[in-house]
Amino acid sequence: MELMELTATELVERFHLAGCVWIDPPLRREELEYLTAFTESRRWRRPGGPYAVPDNPLAECLDPALDLALYTTPPAGQPSVYCPWTPARAGHALALRQDVAGGHGVPPHEVAAWLAYLRDHFLRPGALAAQSNEPAFAGFGFDHVLQGAAAVCSEWTGLVTVLQVEANDITVLTFGRHAPTGRA
Repeated sequence: MELMELTATELVERFHLAGCVWIDPPLRREELEYLTAFTESRRWRRPGGPYAVPDNPLAECLDPALDLALYTTPPAGQPSVYCPWTPARAGHALALRQDVAGGHGVPPHEVAAWLAYLRDHFLRPGALAAQSNEPAFAGFGFDHVLQGAAAVCSEWTGLVTVLQVEANDITVLTFGRHAPTGRA
C-alpha cells in the first residue's frame, strides 16, 4: 500500500456534530440570554473571570490592549476556548454547533466536557455559579434536568462517539475501529 501525501488543510482533523439535549424545565429568559452570550463568545482568561461575557464578542479581538497569550488560553476548568453547545428551541434544548473551531467541529472529549461544564456550572441543582453571587445569575433557577443524545464523527478515523444523557448523567460511547494514520 502507498502512503498518501496530505496537504496542510487535510491535516486538520474534522468532526461532524449532531444532536441536542433537552432541558426540563426550559431555560428562563435570563438563563437563555446569558448562556447564548456565554456559548457564542470565545472562552479565554478574561480579567473578569471564567463567567465573564463580553458586550460584543466579535469585536473584542480588535482591542489593542488584548493580551494574546491569555486570549488563546481557556480559563481554568473550561475545556477549550470554543464551546460547541448553544441554547436552542427557545430554551428547551442545548444543540451542537458545527461552526466552532473554524468550522472543523470539536473532538468528542471536548463535546462531553463542555456539556458537563454547562450542567455543573449553570443548570443542575447545586450548580457552581449559584455560589458565585454574580448579578448575572440572579434570574437563574439552577433546577434543570438534561435528557437527550448527541453524536460526534471523526472524518479521519470514522469513529462515532455518542453522548447519551439521562437525568443529568452523561454516558460516552464510542463505536467503530480506529483507522491507521496514513493508509488509503
